Amino acid sequence: MKKNNTAIWQMLIKKELLVIYRNKTMLISTVMIWTLFVAAAICTYLDYQSAHKQRIEANTIFSQQWAHQQRNPHDAAHFGTYLFKSINLLNVFDTGLNDYTGNTYRIEAHVQHEPDAANAEGNDSSMRFGRLTLALILQLLIPLLILFITATSMTTEKEQGTLKMLLAQGLSTSRLIWVKVISSYLFIVTVVLPIFLLMTMMLLASPGSDILLTRLLWMILAFLLYFLFIALLGILISAWSGNSGKAILTALSCWILMSIISPKLLTGIADHSYPPMSRAAFTELVEQGYRKGLNGHDPYAERGERFVKNILKNYHADSVSELPFNIEGLTFQYHEDYRNMVFNHYMAQVAQQFDKQQNFLTIAGVFDPFISIKRISMALSGTDYYHHQYFFKQAQTYRNHLIKKLNLQLAMHSKDVKGEYILGPKYFARLQNFDDQLPPIHHVIQLNQIGLYAIAGWILLLAALLQFIASRSLARYYELA
Repeated sequence: MKKNNTAIWQMLIKKELLVIYRNKTMLISTVMIWTLFVAAAICTYLDYQSAHKQRIEANTIFSQQWAHQQRNPHDAAHFGTYLFKSINLLNVFDTGLNDYTGNTYRIEAHVQHEPDAANAEGNDSSMRFGRLTLALILQLLIPLLILFITATSMTTEKEQGTLKMLLAQGLSTSRLIWVKVISSYLFIVTVVLPIFLLMTMMLLASPGSDILLTRLLWMILAFLLYFLFIALLGILISAWSGNSGKAILTALSCWILMSIISPKLLTGIADHSYPPMSRAAFTELVEQGYRKGLNGHDPYAERGERFVKNILKNYHADSVSELPFNIEGLTFQYHEDYRNMVFNHYMAQVAQQFDKQQNFLTIAGVFDPFISIKRISMALSGTDYYHHQYFFKQAQTYRNHLIKKLNLQLAMHSKDVKGEYILGPKYFARLQNFDDQLPPIHHVIQLNQIGLYAIAGWILLLAALLQFIASRSLARYYELA
């Protein structure tokens, strides 16, 4: 009996796949999707090669400039250098926020910078339309194809008169619906499987594939879940609709609302509800906090004098000439530490607003799975807000450590030097290079687990609704239609 049941399922699924295969519109759509994927894959790889080459060249130039200088340590800190966010193939698979948040960090004494030099600056087409990426096709075009396949699957049976015939032959409504779901999903998996294989091969041929492969596998799993959700949604629309025209219109409306209108609307609400301060206001607050103190009553000059007096008191010295080190270097570092404290104080306020925006969008993703899959895709590609902040914190830590090292070098080694204390290339070449790392994958998954649960929850909800529609009480509707 079980073998006979399995054979019936296989026969029905094979029949549905043949119907989809013989549909010229579906075949043309599939060819167009694959063509776009090949074009996007080529553009992605070329973008990666170009960006990777530019980063290497820029790093080489600034490293050489830094290592070959002959300067006083504090002058070298003012001369500074640039740090560049590392790039991998997944970054260009889904560019996310990378085009807008900047990938360059300036190191300079007495000034705390933020990542800058965003690719979208001065690029009107990038600002308006973004770029054709593999993620864009997976997020927008594949779901549209799924909806066109599934939205008319039940209505076509009814319009052609085959639904009554199938039910009359003893085929249950439940089995018919789930055959439609399984066959449609298998077809889509067949369409996207070559794409996922291509992505995997491209990734294995790139540096750091051992770390990135786990991220890609999680991404593939997330997209497969999302495609199952879309397939269930399309079948549900088809089951509820009276005719194919109405089903197509409903499906297209759902796609536009879920993928275009809702993300724009909810992002605007998040920005309006939790507006961060402007960069000009932030810069002014940092400068005033440094000059007048965080409390507004601790001026720069008084802080410096108090610091020197405390040092003299601790060393039981009457003047700075009696100290065993150059007080200038320690004073530089004291003011540097205070500026860092002020910067971090106001940056925490800015970050708090951005965190609220991110939390709002996470909750919004529960009601709109497209937002969830988009955020998951950016997170696993390393191009979301969290990865931007992760790079910024690493760069800031490196910058603070480097400036401190140079100031302490001046303090501890220039006391008895006649004339100006100069360091040469031998010293600067020994300083540690910046090497930013990706956050652990389990942290990324943890931050996006609500999105994954949301998609899984929608799948269960739609499956339950389909099962309800397929119940005997509603089967009569199809028999009488």
